Amino acid sequence: MLLNRPAILVVEDEPFIAMDVALAVEDAGGVVIGPAASVAEAIQLLQTCRAAGAILDVNVLDGEITPLVERLIGDDVPMVLQTGVGLPAALAARHPDLVVLIKPIVAAVLVSRLAIMLGKPAASGQNVLPSFQDGPPARARPASFGGKA
Repeated sequence: MLLNRPAILVVEDEPFIAMDVALAVEDAGGVVIGPAASVAEAIQLLQTCRAAGAILDVNVLDGEITPLVERLIGDDVPMVLQTGVGLPAALAARHPDLVVLIKPIVAAVLVSRLAIMLGKPAASGQNVLPSFQDGPPARARPASFGGKA
């Protein structure tokens, strides 16, 4: 398994793409937080779940993803962004090292790229991010995507 059960935030407003990414995360051994279709929904999920990593669409229902990206960077959460149009100029200028892949892209490629980022050991030699050995945290999947309310 590529991921070894870390909690991965998935933010994508296209339902079929969201489910494809979520299934790829689960197939790789991750636990999905979401999928969230908006920045607001993602931020709400992060109030109750700690993400080890994230796969984000750049443009979602309530606009572009900059506020969420800034929060995840502040929390030291590795992320992979996907977009059909590129990053907002201000976000690209502030964070030129963001991993951005252009749509269409196979979901497994997104997960593999994130897995590489998650595999970097901390200075102590331990994995830098927690995993959920007993399953996902409560409210990890919103009701809009077949999860528990």
